[in-house]
Amino acid sequence: MVLFFTLPPSTIDYPYILINANKPETGIRYIVQHRGIIEVVIIDSGIEIFRNPSIKDYPGGAETWIRRLVVLRDRVKSIAPHARIYVTCPDYCDDYHHKALWIDENITNIERTVLNILKCVDWYRDVDWLIPIQGWNKRPPTLIWSLEYLEQLGVLKDYSYLAVANLCVEPVIRIIRHGLAYVRTWLNNHGYRDHRIHVFGMKISALKQTIDYINSFDSTAWTRPVSTRLWKVLNWSAKSEEERTLFFCEYMLRLARQRVMIPLKVFEQCLEQVPRIRTVLTSRYRTKAEEIEKVVSEVTKDLETLLKKE
Repeated sequence: MVLFFTLPPSTIDYPYILINANKPETGIRYIVQHRGIIEVVIIDSGIEIFRNPSIKDYPGGAETWIRRLVVLRDRVKSIAPHARIYVTCPDYCDDYHHKALWIDENITNIERTVLNILKCVDWYRDVDWLIPIQGWNKRPPTLIWSLEYLEQLGVLKDYSYLAVANLCVEPVIRIIRHGLAYVRTWLNNHGYRDHRIHVFGMKISALKQTIDYINSFDSTAWTRPVSTRLWKVLNWSAKSEEERTLFFCEYMLRLARQRVMIPLKVFEQCLEQVPRIRTVLTSRYRTKAEEIEKVVSEVTKDLETLLKKE
């Protein structure tokens, strides 16, 4: 069973939530509104700050950022005390700008990430840490180095939820597949067959070739039109709650076809809400009214078909 984590539109109850540590308030508002149905939350470390090549560390340094993540965990726990909350140790990527976060040839982004992991697990043993597995850009075998470090340091004995963290902007599916295959094979061969693998930001097009290696992944890419039929009519990022709901429901349909475990309740809500969107969108985009009518009808029909099968 593969789970999908995201931050859904506020109109939909969804149990598997992703919060970004850089901008947590939207996620917090969602959890407050839907706290009764939240089952699992992943707090992302906010690694996208390193898209800026001039930024070399987390604000205030790694130690400060770790404390910030723990405070955020406590805040989420106070709102949804029944939820399982995983916190991502702050890691250092190599896929935005190769070698930009290396100290030197001996202390690369891999070693820096491992040092942060040790701080996380030593300082806050009561936290459910999601352990990032980092590697070098477009070098899938280097992920094994992270695993070997973590095994030698005893981390893999105590923490069984791992996140392959170097693939979120990788465009080549072959590289994504190889990276995940390396990690899964290594774990199976070293006595960690029950360890779970999460993938940050994996594109939906890679699922078909990777789903047998993973247990969960996350993405917020559903805010853009994810199918040809949406793209032909609404070819922009969602600008309203109605568009967000339509785009999200279409994304859920695509995930279900790829064997991702989406709760039936989500599709029931989509079937209730998508037909209502028709009036709002056709009024807003009068020149595209006919095309919007067709798209909404097609999505509605697909939702009905899926629910009948279930």
